[in-house]
Order: sequence, then C-alpha cells, then structure tokens
Amino acid sequence: MPPQIPPRHSSLTALEDARLKNKASRQDLKRKLSDATLEEGSERCVKLRIEEKELELEDLELDRERMEWEMNAKNVDEKSYRKAQRGTNSRIISLGDDLWQFKRQLRLHHEKAGKLELLTPDSEGAFAAALLNLYKDQKNSKNRDKTMQSNMRRNTIAAYHSFNVEKTGIRCTLSGEYFDPDDINAAHIVPVHLGVEMADYIFGKGTGARLFSVDNCLMLHKKFEAAFDKGILAFVPVDPAERPICRWKAILLNEGAKNQAIVHFDTMKRIGDADGMELKFRSDQRPAARFLYYHFVVSLLRCRRQREPGWENAWVNFRTGQPWPTPGRYLRQSMLLALARTVGDLDHSEIEGLVKDRTFDVPERLADDEETEVARRMLEAQQRREEMCQRRAELALLGLDEDDEDEDDNEDEDDNEGEDDNEDEEQ
Repeated sequence: MPPQIPPRHSSLTALEDARLKNKASRQDLKRKLSDATLEEGSERCVKLRIEEKELELEDLELDRERMEWEMNAKNVDEKSYRKAQRGTNSRIISLGDDLWQFKRQLRLHHEKAGKLELLTPDSEGAFAAALLNLYKDQKNSKNRDKTMQSNMRRNTIAAYHSFNVEKTGIRCTLSGEYFDPDDINAAHIVPVHLGVEMADYIFGKGTGARLFSVDNCLMLHKKFEAAFDKGILAFVPVDPAERPICRWKAILLNEGAKNQAIVHFDTMKRIGDADGMELKFRSDQRPAARFLYYHFVVSLLRCRRQREPGWENAWVNFRTGQPWPTPGRYLRQSMLLALARTVGDLDHSEIEGLVKDRTFDVPERLADDEETEVARRMLEAQQRREEMCQRRAELALLGLDEDDEDEDDNEDEDDNEGEDDNEDEEQ
C-alpha cells in the first residue's frame, strides 16, 4: 500500500513548537558536523549532510505554512504572499536536488561496502533503468536533440493536418485559426526533461519512447503554449462516456489570468475566453490521454501549492467529479501520491478523486525517498517551463529573441527549420 500523505499542523502553536524543535535539531547537527574527527566525504559525514538537508527542507516547509497563517490572518497582502510562496517553493525544489546528491554518495558507499548491488548499465531487475537514472546519471545532459525536435514538429504538423492550403500558415489546434509558422509551436505535453526512464516508471513501460512523438504534442499559438506551460490552461475530456477520448476542451485553472489580453485572434480577446473551448482537430490523430492527465494533475497541484487565484474552485469542482470525469489507467498510483506529498498540505481524502479509477497500482515500486525524488523532478520540470515563459515575455518586451539552444524541455523556437523541405508529408 502506498504511503499516506501526512497532515498539516493543527494550530499556530503546534507550528511554532515544530519550528523550535527543528531549530534545536539543526543546532545539535551543526555541532556534530564541526567535529574535528569527522572526515569529509565519509559515510558518517554523508549521513549527517543528508540529515542537515532534510532539516533545511523541513524548515522551508514550516516557512510556507507560517506564511499561510499570516495570509489567513490578513497580516500580508495576496501579492506579497504569492511572491514569498513562489520563492520558497523554488528553494525547496533546489534544495531537494542538493539532498539527492548526498543520497547518491551514500548509495556509492553502500555499494562499495557490499550492502547494495552495484548498479551498472547491464543491471537487471525491476526498475533498473529508473534506479540507474536516479543514482548514476548525474552528469547526463537531457538537453533536447534539435533534430528530434524538428522531426517532431514536422510529424505533428502532418498528423494534425495543420498547414493551410497554400502551406503558408499553420493552424492553432485550440483557436482553429491560421498563423505565421513562427507563431505556432509544437508544444510538449510532458516535458522531455523527465527522460525516458522516468516516463517509463510514471506511465508504464514503453511510454518513455513516446516523449518525442506526436502523442506528446499539440500545435498551439505561442500565447496558448505559454498559458499551457504555466498551468493556466489544461485540456480535459468533453464526454466522460467517450472511448477512446476524441474530444478535448480547455479549462482555466488560474482565474487570475482570465483577463490577460491576447491579440491577433478573431475568436478571443482574453485568455479566459478559451475556458471551455473545444480543441479543433482536422484528422483522427489525438494526443495521449495519459500525457494530458499528467499535465492536468501537475498543473492542478502546483496551482494549489502556489495558491493561484481560484485554486479553491478548481478543487471543489474536481471533488464533484469534474473537470476530469473519464476513468483510465493514466499514472502509477504511488507516483501520484508521492507528487501530492511533495506538494504538501494535502491528505489522502483530498486527492482521492485524482487516484480513484485514474491510476494503476503495482506491488513493485521504488522506495519512498526515490519516488519523492522523481516527484521533485516532475515539479522542477514544470517550474523550468514557467521560468522559460517568463524569460520569453521579458525578452519580447525588449524586442529581443530568445537563444535557447541549450534549453531542454520547451520546445521549439528553432523547430521550424527544414519545414519547407518536408511539406509534401502533409496529407
């Protein structure tokens, strides 16, 4: 049975008691780390460093909760509150990476001592590829392959019949309008930054190979791609009884963005106008339902974690069976629970609607801390998307273009290279 999600502190007094206990533990740990006989890099030192990082993470989570109490007491305005929470969440994700580096080192100590089997590219057994990625793939670059990305764009344009008759414009799947090719992006649904091994673990064996396929892509105007990447918009089934799912619609998860103006559209003037709008397909090709469910879940949880405007409504709606009414084996159950634990301040009953009839459960899985690291990477990938969107917006204000050749998971400023040579692929 997957582990349960821990409850929050029941009162401000309990929260302050936890902060004092954490402070005392950190002071005691500091004394241990200052021991002159402690050898840096030794197994004992690594274990103490792990404990140190875990206490720092706990302290940041307590900071988040304290800010929540301040907000509820109206001692801080919403803008300051959200800015502080975003900053804290970002530090939590970064610190989680530091923690995992020490856990990698501890694994090496255990392997050398014969306490654990040595992990190599030839290792066999359940989740060997995922474990190898977690523990041994520290320096492996997951920067996107530009050739694969270009091929993906061309394949997606062909699969969705996105070119106009003259092949001078590309169709946005959401608005149904044609735009200059530079304004339409092949938007990844699941960030490729997760990697094949992690995708296989989250979605099931063999799924990782589809990250660079049409199944993981939609042709969207760059304004909608930005809203999609930021978790402002998600796509959910229209008809709960439809099998397979062919009709999808947009839903607005962040009400604070509904009045954002968008230009150059005949059908919409604001981001909020897309709420409830059905995707417009010209072929039988559809994105993978499990990938869209992943995006929906991550966006919904991050919306709650960031306390974006309207997050309460999104949760109320979901607990009544909306807006994702269609059952399916979309994600590994233990990973969804790990993601919820990582987001924090949730109990099992609150995410029952995300789990019931929408996940698959298998007895074999990674250890709790390993799944927590995978969940952290899921949130990190989403955060990177949002940061890239923000940078693009800032550069646009300066009239500059982004040179993002070294970026990995979004997605296609340079991807229209070679399109003219492949227009005959369009059916």
